[in-house]
Amino acid sequence: MTINCSWRSFTLPNIPIYEAKLPEDVIEKLWEFVGNAKSNANKELAGNISSSLFLDDIDNYFLEFLSPVLKKYIDAYHGFRWNHKKRPGKYKLTLESFWVNYQKKTEVNPLHNHAGAISFVIWMKIPTEWKDQHNLPFAKHSNNACASDFEFVYVDACGTFRTYRYKMSSESEGTIVMFPATLWHQVYPFYECDEERVSISGNIVWEGDK
Repeated sequence: MTINCSWRSFTLPNIPIYEAKLPEDVIEKLWEFVGNAKSNANKELAGNISSSLFLDDIDNYFLEFLSPVLKKYIDAYHGFRWNHKKRPGKYKLTLESFWVNYQKKTEVNPLHNHAGAISFVIWMKIPTEWKDQHNLPFAKHSNNACASDFEFVYVDACGTFRTYRYKMSSESEGTIVMFPATLWHQVYPFYECDEERVSISGNIVWEGDK
């Protein structure tokens, strides 16, 4: 397994976000996990999408891959309120839930957040290009075109709602984004494409914190 990975970090404006392109061998292993997830349905899904299946992180493969950056993430943002019960440094981080989403055209994953300390999303297959989606007749004259986008929603110091968007295209494939589990986010629908969008998500929690 490739351990080294070039991570980019930034804040929104004081919310820690890490992102990276995953190595090819890690992507191949994730596709193997997806292929093994045949009937383990995720019944706790927030979104209005066709299918979501739980994944098995065999031999803690992906958690081991993430471990070095998880430590950096915690150390860099020690003051961040990870959880109302636990404090960083006293408990072991573990991958509590791990699942794959299949999204078809017009389906939406509405505004929601996750449980735990840290969450991530990995875009495995993006069958559309954001420029084409934003140029659809109903969107191209809008001052807020958002078809097919992934979006974070947060509140700034003045109490104003702000957003940060990822514009989805084939170039997004293989990208992982790591963020606080409590950060609200949503996935807008895409159109005029019969292929499925495939993404993987997961929640990192303090062991024993239910």
